[in-house]
Amino acid sequence: MPAENITPFGLRMPAEVRAWVEAEAQQNLRSMNAEILLALKEKMGRNPPKAAGGGK
Repeated sequence: MPAENITPFGLRMPAEVRAWVEAEAQQNLRSMNAEILLALKEKMGRNPPKAAGGGK
């Protein structure tokens, strides 16, 4: 994905969460950003977005 298509997003997180992300990233040879994106994409795969419109 080209960098010009990515909007920066500030994220505040507790120190223990940051430490976990940092450790996971180092263990998996990824940046913290890549580790967070992977976790979010895995979550998205388990919980696909619901259709807009609020249908039940």
